[in-house]
Amino acid sequence: MKCPYLNRLFACVACLAASAALPVHAQKTLTDYSIADDCTVQGVGFDADVTPLFDKNDLTPFILPQLTGTEAIVLKARRPYVLKGFTIVPADDADRDLKQLQLLVSTDGEQWQTVRTYGLSYTGRYRERQFNGGPSTPFTYFKLVLKQASGSSGVRIADIQLQGYPVADDDNIATTLNGTISGSARARGAASLIDAEPSTMAEIANADRQQIDNFNGETRYNGLVNAWFQYTFHEPTVISGYALGMTTAANRDRRPSCWELQASNDGQQWTTLDIQHNAASMAIDLYEQRYALGTAGARVDYADMADRLMTFCEDYLERRQGNSGTYWICDWSVDPAKCNEDWGGYWWAAHAIDNYVDSYNRTKRSSKLTKLTQLVSGARERNNGTLINHFYDDMEWMALALLRACDANASLNIQYLSQVKMLFNDIVGGWSDVDGGGIHWNKNTTGDGRYKTSCSNAPAMILAARLYQHTGEERYLEWAKRIYQYMYDHSRFPDGVVKDNVTNNDHEVTFSYNQGTWVGGLLELYKITGEEHYRQTATELMDLLLFGKWYSPKGIMNERQNYNQDDGGLFKGIFVRYLTQWILSGKLDADRQFRYAKWLVEQARSACLAAVDKTWFIINPYWTKQYNLSNDVHDTSRQQTGMMLMEAVDELRRAGILNDDYSINNPAFGQPFRHYRLVITETQNSGDIMLGSWKLFGASSGGHSSAVTAPSAAPSATASRVYDLLGRQWHAGHSAFCVQKGRKVKLTL
Repeated sequence: MKCPYLNRLFACVACLAASAALPVHAQKTLTDYSIADDCTVQGVGFDADVTPLFDKNDLTPFILPQLTGTEAIVLKARRPYVLKGFTIVPADDADRDLKQLQLLVSTDGEQWQTVRTYGLSYTGRYRERQFNGGPSTPFTYFKLVLKQASGSSGVRIADIQLQGYPVADDDNIATTLNGTISGSARARGAASLIDAEPSTMAEIANADRQQIDNFNGETRYNGLVNAWFQYTFHEPTVISGYALGMTTAANRDRRPSCWELQASNDGQQWTTLDIQHNAASMAIDLYEQRYALGTAGARVDYADMADRLMTFCEDYLERRQGNSGTYWICDWSVDPAKCNEDWGGYWWAAHAIDNYVDSYNRTKRSSKLTKLTQLVSGARERNNGTLINHFYDDMEWMALALLRACDANASLNIQYLSQVKMLFNDIVGGWSDVDGGGIHWNKNTTGDGRYKTSCSNAPAMILAARLYQHTGEERYLEWAKRIYQYMYDHSRFPDGVVKDNVTNNDHEVTFSYNQGTWVGGLLELYKITGEEHYRQTATELMDLLLFGKWYSPKGIMNERQNYNQDDGGLFKGIFVRYLTQWILSGKLDADRQFRYAKWLVEQARSACLAAVDKTWFIINPYWTKQYNLSNDVHDTSRQQTGMMLMEAVDELRRAGILNDDYSINNPAFGQPFRHYRLVITETQNSGDIMLGSWKLFGASSGGHSSAVTAPSAAPSATASRVYDLLGRQWHAGHSAFCVQKGRKVKLTL
């Protein structure tokens, strides 16, 4: 059949041609810090808002309707910087790309030195173009002259970032005067991290790797362990951020890509201050990347991203079913010949209903309820006029989605609660004593349905526990406990990872959705009973999965055995849903709540910056790279998982766990510690680690750090030095500058 919406398809031929050359692996488009963050900015020769050019949000383009080739942007840094390179991110229109840029530098803003005129080409929309190298001496002024566009209708630029380091950094308090530097057993040259010389390197040679036994006599290795550097202050000290200095070109593979910043006062008990996953190493050598505690880095609006991903589903995947129903097709391609009209399936429809519950909970738009009920009607009609299904797990997904709909809106509770109970009664009919108990996979109990799969038991445990909370009927709680005990005894490997089914002892076949529903069921039972063993079992497994590198050896989650398409495209989203419920529950200790929330935000951040095609707003299941749209087919299941991820992060924001800019609250921020440890858990592509510098910013002894945004109150009288998020010393009445609508504005803090 022909794919609909051909007009838009043919209109985007130019965009797609540009997308076809995308790299196999894409780093994050935008990094946390740019020299531009420490600059005032002025547009010369035009009257347009320059703030979108440096705001770290690639969906807010800088626009010039016409370009003469003389327009320039002048940045004045508050101190001299050595510029090591820069990044330009193209926006959504290949006909309005910047094709030629001239870079000039100056020490006084009067006498300018031309560095180079760059010819620019791009590998696709929103894919960064990086330039490595720059003048070896420091400058305070940087001028970007926009020389030429790709067409005659002006330019659209998503973002520009400048990379380098300050030639002298008096803000850094990790010095030989204030404390000492050390490292783990294999660390060498740790003193090079604080010697103020970017080209001298500290290293950890042949770092240990985490050993994972798959319980079949085989071992594999994931993630670095026992690899750290530590700075110890003479007195407990507050920090507001830190910086890492990168290596030379010859040592790019040794650059850290995953790490944690930890803090302690006794050197024994450590708390987490920051976690970075899949940090962009970039192609820039000897640059310095800064990380301010409690800030969001790149400006991503996850609620907006969820809406855009959903709009794609409604515009391109939705089909009519009968008079009142709808369904979503199973996959989509930009090539009309590859469009597939097949139904995604009953259990995909259940998760589409879940997607609408998420959207309604966030927006409270009645249109979302209408869409939800249409999907239910369509699923019933395509399932032979009933919600009863051959697969027990499929009915569990449907019942869970409908029960969430009941919670979301009272009218849906009246409409669907009885159907949830009907589904549950049919589901528990699948229990038998074969293999010690448990619910069969499907109703062919002597054929392929003989297996007692985790996907047919863990969701049933959640459903039973939630029905108990809805109704107070003890039989539901009894079922939840019965399923729990069966799975605890029969469905787990010795390390706590959940099997695919009772008889499958291949430790590699352990899908993420089974882990998610298992910990989801444990949460429900813990909320009902308060029995600690439920929480302990869940947190031990989540710690292993998130930070034992089981599903994310490079920091960003990937399904085991690359099972990321078709049905497997939903697995990660289900895991994310139930991890999020633990973060929201208030049942975690403060350190775990921060660590889990940070892990989740890092997944969404990488997905938004590297994996979302921002022409169509579809998401790659590999959250570190984009689709090649000319070759790939997009599974609806993958899009559903992407929506679950974005909605989860925004739900944390609405609950107050994240701030409005999606930065994470952490009670350890602003607390003084003596010991700070940089624990490196992965590199770009090596067992060796190499790093040029490690700086800390904050108060020199005791005191309180500044707030996440500009300080609103004077620091404690005991604080001798306090800094803002860029490491600048702050005091009452201090003035700073920002740019609003292309004009420099003075702020008094």
